[in-house]
Amino acid sequence: MTTLLRNRNFALLWLAQFASGIGDVLYNVGVMVTIFQTTGSALQTAGVLVATTLPPFLLSPFAGAVVDRYSRRHVMIVMNLLRALLVGLLLLFVRPQNFNLWGIYATVTGLAAATAFYLPARLAIIPSLVARRQLVQANSLIMSTNQATLAAGYVIGGVLILRVGFHRLVLLDLTTFLVAAALILTIRVDPDALRKKRAVALMTPTVPLWRAVSEGASYLRRHELARPLVVMEVLEHVPHGVWTAAIMLVFVQEALAGNAADWGYQNAAFFSGQLVGAIFATLVARRLAHRPGWMIIGNACLFGLLTIIYALSPTNLFAVVVAFVFGPPSAMRDIAQDSLLQASVAGEVMGRVYALRNMLTNFNMMLSGVAFAWLADLVPIRWIYVLAGVLYLGTAAYALSSLALRRSHIESQLSVSSGQ
Repeated sequence: MTTLLRNRNFALLWLAQFASGIGDVLYNVGVMVTIFQTTGSALQTAGVLVATTLPPFLLSPFAGAVVDRYSRRHVMIVMNLLRALLVGLLLLFVRPQNFNLWGIYATVTGLAAATAFYLPARLAIIPSLVARRQLVQANSLIMSTNQATLAAGYVIGGVLILRVGFHRLVLLDLTTFLVAAALILTIRVDPDALRKKRAVALMTPTVPLWRAVSEGASYLRRHELARPLVVMEVLEHVPHGVWTAAIMLVFVQEALAGNAADWGYQNAAFFSGQLVGAIFATLVARRLAHRPGWMIIGNACLFGLLTIIYALSPTNLFAVVVAFVFGPPSAMRDIAQDSLLQASVAGEVMGRVYALRNMLTNFNMMLSGVAFAWLADLVPIRWIYVLAGVLYLGTAAYALSSLALRRSHIESQLSVSSGQ
């Protein structure tokens, strides 16, 4: 970890991710709590989920082609500036005499669209900043940072929204995205790598973006390992729908008689657990690189069992403990998946592969989140979590059926370095 942080460019990316991660969670907490407190409807609160997931579904293929064609660093800078501007617009729609729900949805949609470009750029730039042998550690460090910011953000956001109000929360949020943009701006591009990339670009015929998208999809379909990895994650995002902020908020208030602060504690516990898992992954990076497929399969089974246990939670404290236990295997699974993709997918199509994955997972998350929110207004919320647990066990069965996933080794995958 120390060696990674001595790498100036990676350290700047790491700090930028910390800042933008705080920004993501603060506006999410503020919007969710404000809508639920104002409307009292789980379905209207879940409208934020639709606004968040629909843009990545529609834009991710195009975003991946853009990320592979242009500087990933520049894409990240522009998207952070755009997110800062959009967060500021929320001040227009949440006022004492003017609560504009559709305006909030529209702004969140814009933020999600910017994130659809930012996320594949951030994932695809990592292999160009660190050595291949450091991929697991780099992803672990980024993951641990994400979970630390989410854990702190949900607790701080849940308290701030009750203590200082939505408007001050938005101003703090806006600042975090500006800081992230400034940090990424100072990343130094390797002149030799940049010249090589430009030379390749000049020798390669420029194809229309729609064809670039199609080429990325064809590459993914043919890839022996990337295909089951992406399918596995797409399937998992059906039961993932119960872990959206809106559904959890309903569970806390209806099943456990809690409030927004209790909801924040559960989210903080989960992300704290992910932080522990990400840190542990850095310590066992070699073992994780040796058997990542079995890590993914085993954790899918564990997710199913823990989700059912969570559904039976008798108290908020019990739910907080289960949420924490859920965190470590979740983090290690995510790290294994990202590292496998980065080690096996060619650099020139990596942005498109990540974007396609983002599109499909967001689509499933949107549909399942809305479906679960609709069910939450009709049936006891605990039964919804039991159903999700069963669905997780189904994804584990699919993963177990993949020979390429069972035999995967990060060290043996072919990798092609990608440009910035």
